[in-house]
Amino acid sequence: MKKLLLVLNVLFIFLFISCSPERQDARIETWVIDEQEEPKEQIVEVAKPRVYTARMRVVGDIMMHKWQLWEGHDPSSNSYNFDRQFELIQSELQAADITIGNLETTFGGEERGYSGYPRFNTPDSLASTLKAAGFDLLTTANNHSMDSNAPGALRTLEVLDELGIEHIGTYKSEEESENIQLRMVNGISFVFLSYTYGTNGIPVPKDLPYLVNLINIEKMKEDIKKAEELSPDFIVVNLHFGEEYQRYPNEKQKELVDELFNAGADIILGGHPHVIQPMEVRKIIRGDGTEETGFVIYSLGNFISSQRTPLDPPRDAGIILNLDFEKIDNEKAVLKGISFMPTWVQFSNINGKRVIRVIGNNLSDEELKTYLSEKEVNRLQTTKQNTIKHLLGDREVKEENGFYIYKIE
Repeated sequence: MKKLLLVLNVLFIFLFISCSPERQDARIETWVIDEQEEPKEQIVEVAKPRVYTARMRVVGDIMMHKWQLWEGHDPSSNSYNFDRQFELIQSELQAADITIGNLETTFGGEERGYSGYPRFNTPDSLASTLKAAGFDLLTTANNHSMDSNAPGALRTLEVLDELGIEHIGTYKSEEESENIQLRMVNGISFVFLSYTYGTNGIPVPKDLPYLVNLINIEKMKEDIKKAEELSPDFIVVNLHFGEEYQRYPNEKQKELVDELFNAGADIILGGHPHVIQPMEVRKIIRGDGTEETGFVIYSLGNFISSQRTPLDPPRDAGIILNLDFEKIDNEKAVLKGISFMPTWVQFSNINGKRVIRVIGNNLSDEELKTYLSEKEVNRLQTTKQNTIKHLLGDREVKEENGFYIYKIE
């Protein structure tokens, strides 16, 4: 009997899949079937979903006290270089897809005179160091935003713009302050916002009300609403708030965090206390009834400074917070992993030269002996255990590549 070529009705499906960039790996097979044979099942290989991943790393306060200025100064050329302060940790900052820090100083210019506390003004070369170390985004809304007054705050943004370092929290114009932007990181979308409780009593000029984002819950809710209109995967809010040197958040911090989660924030990153405060994972019920995961760390501590205190609480301790995100096809991305690397600031005098630099959990025992004295190694290890206990409590302690896992329950 004459064989009949039976063409499966798949032309439309084939064209649709062939034209889609996300479905180019799909294959459709057609079969020649003898009319007397039993019909054979069509076999279609379904395209694998496209998976996007992004890694964010966040550190706390980047400060420049007078001792750090001295450390970075070269008297022979009257120039400044701060690279050594980050040289042993920059590989961990560069390993992320986006790295964020709180710039708690200003670039007000040499003519103002460089200074540390109480009104920070740092050489522009620090910005170059931060760029080379791996920082992509700096929050500039904090209590030291106005240390060089309005001209210094504006000049700080110019210095960052020249280097291509993004910034949030202080703005050159009203239009810029109201322009909520979507930032794509490996196919996952974020909106970043930043606010501070105040500016140490230095007033923001009345004719520049947009210059510094101050904590105002109604304004913050408006900004989050604008952000939601962009349909980001995550709305990240940076807050400069709380009480200095307190190991735990106060009630006002908790209330503000609750309000922001209810308003639509997904991730809240805190700073200002200069010591580490706890982190939490929240289950949030959105207005449409969907359940999502929220994350807050109340204070990331000091990343680099010249503050030194005993261990309760340590002001020379900080962390690199690591957040891993995943997105499948066009679904909303999710927070897949949370971990942190304890850090400590070395403050030494080696062969008559002051050494101030961030030491992480990424160095071997032999490397630590090369860079630190026995006393410093002991201090580092004690500080690290203090940080782990403070952030993990009774949770299981599990380490991967120097980072300790904070499980999402």
